[in-house]
Amino acid sequence: MKKVRLSSKNQQSVMDAVIEVLSRGGLVIYPTETCYGIAADATNPEAIQKLLAYKSKRQDKAISVAVTDQRMAARYVHLNKAAKNMYQNFLPGPITVISRGKGKLAPGVESSHGTQGIRIPDYPFVLELVRQYGKPITATSANVSYKKTPYAIRDVLDNTTAKQQSLIDLAIDAGTLPKRKPSTVVDTTLESIYVLREGGIPLDHKTVFTSHDLEDTQKFVTFICEKIDKYIGKKTIVFFLQGDLGAGKTTFTKMFAKKIGVKDIVVSPTYTICRQYQARAHQKKFQLVHMDTYRFFEPQEIDELDPKQLFAKPNIVVIEWANKVYDHVQQYVKGAIVVKILMQSITPEKKQFEYAIEE
Repeated sequence: MKKVRLSSKNQQSVMDAVIEVLSRGGLVIYPTETCYGIAADATNPEAIQKLLAYKSKRQDKAISVAVTDQRMAARYVHLNKAAKNMYQNFLPGPITVISRGKGKLAPGVESSHGTQGIRIPDYPFVLELVRQYGKPITATSANVSYKKTPYAIRDVLDNTTAKQQSLIDLAIDAGTLPKRKPSTVVDTTLESIYVLREGGIPLDHKTVFTSHDLEDTQKFVTFICEKIDKYIGKKTIVFFLQGDLGAGKTTFTKMFAKKIGVKDIVVSPTYTICRQYQARAHQKKFQLVHMDTYRFFEPQEIDELDPKQLFAKPNIVVIEWANKVYDHVQQYVKGAIVVKILMQSITPEKKQFEYAIEE
């Protein structure tokens, strides 16, 4: 693997080197506005197979690709009204827009369902690279499956095997990138916009807990309960839960509900938006309010749920996909105990919880 340091003085020569590698089916590690990505010619079957061998364990997921603009995207995916709205109002930027593919990319790029993620990075070097190359390049992150997000070339080297590194032809080193969250993933295939992944809620003075199984997750729930025990039944407590699909938000809520005396079966409120359960702790009765804002288009939609009643003392409110309403609900959580938890799946069994408690 050859490494080249990127600077303001050598961008064109670096770009020429990248294009040479891509044109012969090679792989390139390159910087973006979110993290380091791995580039391959998205129309080259051999290059994509090489990329899949590097990433490993992708489980038939689509590989997002970078294009220069909406016109270029339209060559490879069907753009409905919802998708065009995203392109015209939110791109370039850290957003991946999911659309129905046209089957014009190499096998393995589109998902098994025929959908395709498109990015227009807010990173001049990448946009110019794609413009000069004339074809879409892959925009998936440079980490292999279940490894840390790479913000420096060292992150890639420390978390890959010698065999995986041998598949990389060129690494473009732009130094350590700002630690920004991965791109927001927006599904527009149903003529509506659904957020599948968002950047995280702000966590100051965060602590990290790693769970290797459900027993560990139960320990984490017990630990959080102990931390807030003195406020239960006395103050409003609000949980902001953020994490990708399958990260464990509802599992956490079910475990927590048992700890605070909820007798009913807690189910996901994705389609009903909000469910309320009777809870009892320290000889006091209160409500557990379980909300899922996944289908919200605007944060103001929460105002239709009578938030003053929902956030009344001493209710406990758990909000899944909290980043969609976080800023807006600050008006309702004044004086409340706030628990922020960012959940991440490291492997199907292993979870990581980044949390902060604001008293």
